Amino acid sequence: MKLTDWPALADQNTAIVAVEYHTPDRMQILQQFYHWGEERSLSVFVWNPGYCGLQQLIRHQGQYILQSTDRGKDWDIIQYLLEEYQPGIYLLEGVLNESDGSKISQKCSYQLLNACYQALWSKKHHYWVLLETYVQLPLELQPFIPILSNPLPDKEQVQIVVQQFCDTWVGHSDHRLQNCAKCDRYPSLKTTETTEALRSLFRACQGLPIGEINMLLQQCLGFAEQLEEIAQLVLKHKVSKLRGRGLEYIAQPDVPSAGGLDLLEKRLETITYLLQTEAEKYGLKFPTGMLLWGPPGTGKSLCAKLAAKKMGLPLLAANWGVLLSTSHPDRALKEFIALVTSLAPCVLYWDDFDKGFAGWDSNADGGIARRLSAAILTWMQEHQEPVYTIATVNRLEMLPAELVRRFDDIFFMDLPHEGARYEVFNLHLAKYFPAFRNNNSPWSDDQWRRLLAEYRICSPAEIGNAVHRCAEEAFYQGRPGKIEFEDLLKQRQEFTPAMERESEQIQAIRNQAIYAKPVASQDISRFAYQHRELFG
Repeated sequence: MKLTDWPALADQNTAIVAVEYHTPDRMQILQQFYHWGEERSLSVFVWNPGYCGLQQLIRHQGQYILQSTDRGKDWDIIQYLLEEYQPGIYLLEGVLNESDGSKISQKCSYQLLNACYQALWSKKHHYWVLLETYVQLPLELQPFIPILSNPLPDKEQVQIVVQQFCDTWVGHSDHRLQNCAKCDRYPSLKTTETTEALRSLFRACQGLPIGEINMLLQQCLGFAEQLEEIAQLVLKHKVSKLRGRGLEYIAQPDVPSAGGLDLLEKRLETITYLLQTEAEKYGLKFPTGMLLWGPPGTGKSLCAKLAAKKMGLPLLAANWGVLLSTSHPDRALKEFIALVTSLAPCVLYWDDFDKGFAGWDSNADGGIARRLSAAILTWMQEHQEPVYTIATVNRLEMLPAELVRRFDDIFFMDLPHEGARYEVFNLHLAKYFPAFRNNNSPWSDDQWRRLLAEYRICSPAEIGNAVHRCAEEAFYQGRPGKIEFEDLLKQRQEFTPAMERESEQIQAIRNQAIYAKPVASQDISRFAYQHRELFG
């Protein structure tokens, strides 16, 4: 249930509710209850451990302020309200959370239970609202106290807040703020520059509470003179905040594409089309996500980044370790899911997903990993928002079977074949050496065949690292942007591929490739390996 359901509950004589809210939205919630109190001719009072007694919420000269009263001073506030049972709406903060972060005491639990029973026979309009950033009621109280939420704003609400900001500050010195306020009234004044600035600000504000958005926008006016600068400041704040919640924005990849992934790219094109609203008319649901499985260094993480770029969506990297290491993992995961949902449409990326589930079925951590795994499973199954989950794994067998089934596609990323290896080389060579750009190559096919044979058991990551080392050496030797064929042959002799160092582990992973879809079709390039008959 949402906060807006409170009037209906009050009409049914529900005396106590708990409300989960975001701290920056506190004043907005107080104002909402003030208006509900006016409609019912009830006073509104506020209490938290920082006050000595009840504070009455009043409106003075257009401002909402808290005025001190003598009620409840130096009292156990719950016991006081039980004994001095006067009409009103009482907003109580910090009642459900003890100072040490533990669950509420037995005494408090019984006091709340007594209040619920007392409301059954009392004819007074006496309501308690327990405000908390996270609510976890004891089992015995859950049937009596409904939990309401004040969720993060959706896209339309964020757009309204941003537009109101532009309208309010139309007189600001920045002419672009004036323009963005006029654009809504006069569409003919819209410019590409102003529209893009508004979009950037809107995207930066997504995933933040309304109260926080308003505060940030007002603060930014003291440091920024242009709309783009305000958007950057808000985005910087949000990135820092997300990092502490187990999420992080990932930058664009340093290569335009990945070589030898035609089947994967075809699937991503289909998924991108399903983002269109027309898909819903035909009963086509946006898919849940995909697993990218394979040995280390085969380009799984790069593919996740390129997938988000191809779909035109922001890429959010999830950190399972941060969620598990917090003092309240269940709360952290709940906030994490709410945040991801508010940022939809987006791509949620889990790197090394299998490592996060090591020992998930044991009770070594008190069952935390098991509980969080179950919550992730439920969310992946039930969520309706366009959040596409991409997870990379090395050992698929470490994931719970029921979690694997939640993914629509499982692709296996093996070592690249000859044609794909040629594409990988050219992608990295074009980054550092102009001679390889625009599909050009100064080397003959025979040279390429020799080079591809030398790097046959190398992963794309090892190939990219070898090219990078050659670029460093060329710069050091005074020939930047130039590479010789022999440089890469020499570089190959200076490292041992993982396929040789960890052959048993990697081959064990490759032996299971038949259980997943390949990312590349059969090699039909001019460099394709030619099988020869031994007996003819």
